[in-house]
Amino acid sequence: MNKINKALSLTLAAIVSMPTLAESVNTDDFSFGGRVEARGVLADSDFSDASRVRLNGQGKHEVNEDITAVGKFEYELTQVKDNGSDTTNQTKTRYLYVGAETAYGTVTYGTQDNAVTYLTNFTDMAEYFSGYTNEHITASGDRAEDTILYSVTKGDFKFNASANLKESENGGGVMVAYQLHQNIELSAAYAATEGFDVNNIQTDADETQSSDVYMIGARYTKDTLLVSGLLQTGTFGGSDFDAVDAFASYGFGENTVSVSYNYYNSDDISELDLNFVAFEYGRYIGDVAAYAGYKVALNNDTSAAHGNQNNADEFVVGARYSF
Repeated sequence: MNKINKALSLTLAAIVSMPTLAESVNTDDFSFGGRVEARGVLADSDFSDASRVRLNGQGKHEVNEDITAVGKFEYELTQVKDNGSDTTNQTKTRYLYVGAETAYGTVTYGTQDNAVTYLTNFTDMAEYFSGYTNEHITASGDRAEDTILYSVTKGDFKFNASANLKESENGGGVMVAYQLHQNIELSAAYAATEGFDVNNIQTDADETQSSDVYMIGARYTKDTLLVSGLLQTGTFGGSDFDAVDAFASYGFGENTVSVSYNYYNSDDISELDLNFVAFEYGRYIGDVAAYAGYKVALNNDTSAAHGNQNNADEFVVGARYSF
């Protein structure tokens, strides 16, 4: 395994740096990891499997005193049953980027986080029932392909800017965050995606129109307590929307309990509406985790099974081994 690590680290460094600039080769800062996770979801008496496997690798290579090359990849493998009895594997690229760290910030290119992901992660902290409201617009999603990301941190101030260069999903965003107090962080962001040439989704949304979102959030942390909130307002597919995310968790020993709230309301696209509160419990013992959660659907919630368009409560149970 050490030989494999060394070979991949050298390859990664060669991709993101010019050999003539390197004064020495550092092959130590490269690591592999991943997870094997079994998950089952019960929604309105309908069971679905949500198990997955993730494999990742990341590393750094010091080109010279001023530049450090960085790179990361992560793939997710899931199984999907067709209309018959056959099961097929689906592979999704979660991360695949390279770039450089300097004293003036970090620049990376590839499949990676958007600028606003730092803010949306304030509330996207549950094992399962969180992170629903920001995925419709490419520039505000957790990750995007063909993306340039610039990030810099100076003291208590953090700034991110990203550009989505994929032809059908041009857009970008900016995010600023400030550590107001040892326990309190504030953040604001803006993201926009140009309208698509062709409408691609089966709702009343008109994706040929540009979409954008304004965000503001805050989080409070103290020991094992986390309380966070995120407000959003904008337009998607020609319809105005508002969204609210809230999350709170508390850890004691090897246990964590949490509650999350997700709300999304669109003026003209009711198929996207969300309104639920969820409760989760997790037990974490080293690299092993086991958890269970229950989501209570409120009013016109359509989040069951991520798009079944029915107002249904959900129950999830899972176990994970990380390596």
